[in-house]
Amino acid sequence: MRIFTRILEFIYILMGLLTMLFFSVSYIKPGIITISRHFLYKELLRFGIGGFALILLGIIWFIYWSDYKIITKNIIFNNPHGQVKISLRAIEEFVSSKITSHIKNIKTVNVKTSISPRGLETSIYLQVPGGYNIPEISTQIQDLIRNYLQDVVGIDRVSKIQVEIKHIVSEPQIISGTSEGKNGKNI
Repeated sequence: MRIFTRILEFIYILMGLLTMLFFSVSYIKPGIITISRHFLYKELLRFGIGGFALILLGIIWFIYWSDYKIITKNIIFNNPHGQVKISLRAIEEFVSSKITSHIKNIKTVNVKTSISPRGLETSIYLQVPGGYNIPEISTQIQDLIRNYLQDVVGIDRVSKIQVEIKHIVSEPQIISGTSEGKNGKNI
């Protein structure tokens, strides 16, 4: 798929550059348009076949690309009784729920997963309270998620679990057990 995509990209980029070159030259020398029109009429069949081939290659690429996107949105493995598909969305929700249930005071979790040739890649974006040791909690989250994905979900190849702290929330200070409003009165 990748080689086919690279070849097709090269062909389309080359055709685009040639088209841009033609239009820029025809802007400088308007007589080129009449010469190219006569050449096009003589070689109409060849240009038609070439254009049809480019359109056909684009359609074939689009079909392969859409199949690839559908396949990469699920993790598929075989069991003795049949095929099992797990959607990436289900894995994202699972990871999010495990983090919020096992680590205190983490409320905001955003998880993105993708499948690469190396395996499942997971990016976790967190909002963490200010009192946590961030390297320690990041390692704890990575170990927790790797173990759950391998043991519970059954994913053998977990290539990367990236933890990104998006925001560190400072804890509100409570003075002598009460909170004071704007005008100094106890609420």
